[in-house]
Amino acid sequence: MVANWRPINGDRADIRERPYIVVGQVGESVSARSFEAQLVSVRGARLLGVSSKGYETGGVWILVRVRVTATTEDTALGYAALIDDRGREFLVSNRFSQQLADGARSFQPGIAVEGEIAFEVPRDVATSMRLRLASPLIDQRMDAMAEIELPKVDTATVDKWATQKDPVILERPEVVS
Repeated sequence: MVANWRPINGDRADIRERPYIVVGQVGESVSARSFEAQLVSVRGARLLGVSSKGYETGGVWILVRVRVTATTEDTALGYAALIDDRGREFLVSNRFSQQLADGARSFQPGIAVEGEIAFEVPRDVATSMRLRLASPLIDQRMDAMAEIELPKVDTATVDKWATQKDPVILERPEVVS
């Protein structure tokens, strides 16, 4: 009765109902309730090739290769974002269909699927970012979310990605053992 009368943290539902973020590093398996995620590798590009079509950016494409394994029930990745050091959120690109993180692909318990997810970010933030993954598409409140810090890259590497002439092909998801 008291909790209904006087909300916790004032009326700050965003704090009270925030997701439960589980933090990990490259190569570690991070649990997010219904799935486990592992960051395998990261690469970047200016021009991205998807289904024989090229997508150019004024920033840089960040491609994260992840391994996802459902744990107890079939699940999907409905939310994928990169977070910069200022807390800004860069959602998975919707300029083309991304089979691993579009919320439509169902992962079955115990079967690991590995593939890339593409994000379009400004060049100046590409040196230091964190990957966040969650199952719910729209409402991540009070649910588990995996957060994995991407390896730091220097400005010279980002500049190399941004001036690369040949397209980098987005790898399709595949079942791995």
